[in-house]
Amino acid sequence: MKRLLLKINNKLMGTYLIILFLLVWQFAPDLGWTNPTWIPPLTTVLSEGADLGVAKTIIHMCISLRRVVIGFAVSVAAGLPLGFILGGGVPKLSSFLKPLISFLQQIPPYILYPLFLLVFGPGEKGIHLVIFWSVFFPILNTVIQGVGELDAKLLRAARAMSANGFEVFFKVVLPAVFPSLMRGMRSGLTMGFLMLIGAESMGADSGIGWMIHNAQGLGWIPRIYLGALIVCVVGFLLNYLLGVIERVFVDWKPVADSAAQ
Repeated sequence: MKRLLLKINNKLMGTYLIILFLLVWQFAPDLGWTNPTWIPPLTTVLSEGADLGVAKTIIHMCISLRRVVIGFAVSVAAGLPLGFILGGGVPKLSSFLKPLISFLQQIPPYILYPLFLLVFGPGEKGIHLVIFWSVFFPILNTVIQGVGELDAKLLRAARAMSANGFEVFFKVVLPAVFPSLMRGMRSGLTMGFLMLIGAESMGADSGIGWMIHNAQGLGWIPRIYLGALIVCVVGFLLNYLLGVIERVFVDWKPVADSAAQ
């Protein structure tokens, strides 16, 4: 029984601070620690979801989630092959593209969104582009790093066994780069959610960001907290899902130099 309790405690260790945070949020206004007008109790925030309507809340959440997934998927599809090229897979093309990529990634996505809004107008295209821009560079940079750290002996061994370029990429390069790719995906996903809220507040008529912006204009403070809470929960669950995928597909860990010696 003691071993079982210790195992359960270890599993729940990461949730204790979250539970404590939610308890403080709930009882701080009643204890006089915060002004309930500006920081309402958690139950008031949750009841705001009921007032808004569960179906409507879920619709806004799904719209935002769809936008993030589209921008995220396109970023992965573009960042993976380009990262392989810039990491040294195609040296001549790498030397040609690297200066441009280094220049473009210095441009913050929130600066570009007003331009996307002018070019494409309010709607989905500008939102998808700003999410793509936010997610693309973290993925690209981690893939470049992963390719750069790839052991050249693995490539030579694959070629010695007559592996073609397709086989080298999918059987050697991609498995080696996958841990770096996952780190970039998790970092990019967080950045994508941050930019989603800003983009939806400027050029959308639906989604969690629009809901927060609308609530701010009307002074519905509990609804602002509700939107922020939804973003936190959805982002946390997506990051957790990526962590599960990483644990499933990355069943090896690099051996530290000290351990190898």
